[in-house]
Amino acid sequence: MRSLTAELDLLAASRPQGIFAKIPVSSNGETVWHDITWLQLTKYVGTMSRWIEGHLGPAVEDEPVAYMAINDIRYPIFILAAMKTGYNALLTSPRNSKEGQLSLLHSTKCQKFVYSQEFDKQVHGLSAKSTSLKTFQIPDLEYMLQPDSEHTLYRDRFLHGEDKTALILHSSGTTGLPKPVYIKAGALAVIASIKEMPVPGCRRYMHDELFAPKLMVSMMPFFHIMGIISLARAIYHQGPLALLPAGRPVTAELMMLTISETKPSSATFAPSVLEDIVNSPNGLEILSTLEYTFYGGAPLSRQCGDVVSKVTKLQAGIGSTEMLHVPCYIPLLEEDWEYFEWSNECGITMEAAMDGLFELVVKQTFNRENQMVFYNFPRLSEWRTKDLFEKHPTEPRMWRYAGRADGMVTLSNGEKLNPLPFEKSMEGHPWVKSALVIGSKRFQAGLIIEPQPKQQSVDSREFIDYVWPWIESANAQCPTHAKVWKSMVILATPEKPFMFTSKGSIMRQATYQLYEAEIDELYAKDKSSDDISVAEFHGQADSTTVKSLLQETFRATLRPIQGELHDDTDIFHLGANSLQVLQLSNELSRIFHQKSNGRNICSPRVIYGNPSIDRLCEAIMQALNNGTDYLTKGIAESALSREEKMSAMIHRHTESLRKVTSSPTGTLKKHVAILTGSTGSLGTYLLHYLLSNPDFEHIYCLNRSSDAASSQKQSFHDRGMSSVSFASKVEFITADFSRDCFGLSSTKYLELQQAVDVFIHNAWPVNFNNSLEYFEGSAIAGVRHCVDFAISARYNPHIIFVSSIASIGNWSTVRASKDRGYDCPKVPESFEEDNSLPLKQGYGESKHVASCILRKAARVSGARSAIVRVGQLSGPLEIGGVWNKSEWVPSLIATSKALGKIPQSLGAENTIDWVPIDIAAQAILDITLSLLSSDDSSKLPDCFNLVNPQVTEWKDMVQVIRGYYQKQSDNAMDLEPVNFHDWLQALRNIGATTREQIDQYPSVKLLEFFEEMQSGNIKVRFETARTMKSSRAVAGLHAVDGASMERWLDGWQF
Repeated sequence: MRSLTAELDLLAASRPQGIFAKIPVSSNGETVWHDITWLQLTKYVGTMSRWIEGHLGPAVEDEPVAYMAINDIRYPIFILAAMKTGYNALLTSPRNSKEGQLSLLHSTKCQKFVYSQEFDKQVHGLSAKSTSLKTFQIPDLEYMLQPDSEHTLYRDRFLHGEDKTALILHSSGTTGLPKPVYIKAGALAVIASIKEMPVPGCRRYMHDELFAPKLMVSMMPFFHIMGIISLARAIYHQGPLALLPAGRPVTAELMMLTISETKPSSATFAPSVLEDIVNSPNGLEILSTLEYTFYGGAPLSRQCGDVVSKVTKLQAGIGSTEMLHVPCYIPLLEEDWEYFEWSNECGITMEAAMDGLFELVVKQTFNRENQMVFYNFPRLSEWRTKDLFEKHPTEPRMWRYAGRADGMVTLSNGEKLNPLPFEKSMEGHPWVKSALVIGSKRFQAGLIIEPQPKQQSVDSREFIDYVWPWIESANAQCPTHAKVWKSMVILATPEKPFMFTSKGSIMRQATYQLYEAEIDELYAKDKSSDDISVAEFHGQADSTTVKSLLQETFRATLRPIQGELHDDTDIFHLGANSLQVLQLSNELSRIFHQKSNGRNICSPRVIYGNPSIDRLCEAIMQALNNGTDYLTKGIAESALSREEKMSAMIHRHTESLRKVTSSPTGTLKKHVAILTGSTGSLGTYLLHYLLSNPDFEHIYCLNRSSDAASSQKQSFHDRGMSSVSFASKVEFITADFSRDCFGLSSTKYLELQQAVDVFIHNAWPVNFNNSLEYFEGSAIAGVRHCVDFAISARYNPHIIFVSSIASIGNWSTVRASKDRGYDCPKVPESFEEDNSLPLKQGYGESKHVASCILRKAARVSGARSAIVRVGQLSGPLEIGGVWNKSEWVPSLIATSKALGKIPQSLGAENTIDWVPIDIAAQAILDITLSLLSSDDSSKLPDCFNLVNPQVTEWKDMVQVIRGYYQKQSDNAMDLEPVNFHDWLQALRNIGATTREQIDQYPSVKLLEFFEEMQSGNIKVRFETARTMKSSRAVAGLHAVDGASMERWLDGWQF
């Protein structure tokens, strides 16, 4: 291995007149370009080395010295001189905040700082904060370039082994404070040998052109990794550099001028500058003189890249401070300029991350020959880049950059969105300079747009109206939770331009902080009035007028959801969420307030029960004309009770059941399972235990989502579970449960039927507000399709149906009236076909209907099944993970903290029989294995009540919760215990309607649920003997205690 300085000395001896760089020098008001030869460079480095030793003193080996200067020829001279004298040059970006600079100095134990005159004030500001810091101003350029033929070659003071630190760079600080990165000599030396990497067929590497021995203009400063790569390129591959005029902003005009005057073969750009050049009058003409145009550091807009690729060979480069350069092939097709195809020689794997995105991971091979990152981090066996990519639509080996894993915006409901595609789409608009998606820890996404200079004087409303079609186009490519409403767009001001890293990417955290006040104001406003503007209700209450108002209100409120809204469309099939339902309810209640004599005829429950314009119109007309809350009556022409509706639905899905006389053909030594709904909370733990159990050989995961594999891996990662066995034991299959054969090909369906001996059906829409009809098309139809699968499969697999205690939640009310009042019997572990037993909500009714279908399938077709009624699941007990914040218990606690008071009783839920979610998953697996080992295949479905046999009281948890918040060091508070009625009234008094208020008081969305809870006073109790016998996990359960509650509170961090 030859170090950079050793290679430089060799070049000075063997090619003294070879060109290292062209530098601009002012002469008589004009810029002339001087060549710097290898011999001259060596002498200048010697001069600087002697200056360093004379002023800073001899270095203790690997002693750091900070350097901040303009990007002129002194920069590479200082870097090389520091190497020769034994110092590690810590190259700091002038864009770092004072806090960031001090953090770097502290973490590297750096006490010497060299700087150019331009940064005198900045550096002395640092020395005022750090009294031990010694500062030195570097000599000016004239001193450096004076003739010095007397000086002999300066010999390196220390040997440069491959694991010796050559210099220190730092992370960009995009998401926080910059962190030092120690670049080893071996990592830089890989650049010398990289052209020797094997290449398949007629392919070429991108670095073959990047490192060509031809003149290149690089706009990247030397404190950036691309600047260091350019320096190493020049020395190791004799590729001369043209340095930009120093001390001037790097603009499109400066780059075009330099290219015009120096005539380089190639140039490297930050995307923002390249986009400005394209928009300049003669920009494309100048770019056409380049053989290659390289860009990196951030994505380039598609519109810009397509134009550039027509006039020059456009190539994306990728790397990082830690990895330096990532070798990849030049794309075969011109239109694939934004895609990467990784070298086979570098240990690169693409691991599923989230939502169809994959993380670039480098695995260490048997040596580090082509893996620069493992010189810098020799103790690691893999490097997780946190860079996310998406697949090429047709070429599986090609990948397009999609953002950073640590740059994801996480909304307050836990949904994550990737801001980069939206931002880059917006930056393609001619009025938009930059765009920044916001929304971290907020209820929904927002957008800050930085206008182009020429549009900064345009009125903000006019500006947003003009770019709104572009935003709608970007919205069309986003999932529902990532869409940006028009009222959630603001403009940046010229006084506060966005902050960027040297590589051209937005410094997110710094820019968020810059606009913190504006962001807070944006989310504090009640935006519903901006987004929903409908006429008041005047005149006669006829169905035509009501429907017209509903059409206008629905479309205004539901603009961001996907799909086409018709009068008979179920809005929940389009993806409507609880916030939108609440906004609909608020707006419609305001419109119809006077006509309904002040009654709330449009509560969220009414909307959930009538989720289309047609049905809600009918409901409102009934309420207005008959003075009746339509929720209790239903559609006028439908005289069916809820029990009759369930009976009719059961009949529809069982009337065509066929009698099956054949029996299972053989048994399996090891089990093969289908698991549905594996990506949900319970499903994730179920899959974990299935993978951990040696009795299961293979698991087919059927999910509705096409990116279930990446979502699953992310879920495992978030909970600290290992996903290493995914490749060998799991196959993820996209399924549509509403369709015959789950929408699978006949080949795949037959494969499953020949292999599977147990079917764990866990997938179900979890929404306690939707009506029974909502669940029929997919969920209930899906149960019938599970039956069809099982009775015609080779092993007649057991169906383990994950049901809910909601399917029998009305037990106490029914039995109290039929039996002995309050002291009604416990729910037995047997099936009851009584349609009055489910809770009066679509979710519980749908689970009951599904169970009835399975029972009839057992009688008619011999389908083998078990029904597991799952009770209230809490956070995990033994495995990592956080109790889902959107559920009623954490929502209640978050709201209580915001109100400063907590209910000391919970009506029907005073007795706590919660089951930790990981224990519930283990219990379901225990039950599954007990049924698989049973010889009795003729009986009707077994029922299991999966609740905690050991109970405690809510009042005990209240004391734990109050004590927890009293002990908080940073924000201690005492929650006042109040009765449930007063707590609910305090919540109503808040009148939360804005997104920010709902975020602060999440129980607002569950107000009717809590009102029902308060009105109930009979707790349903359950028999659990059969469940305890089948599951050691349940038999060993203890009652929920204070330690568990504190663990969940720690996880929520309310």
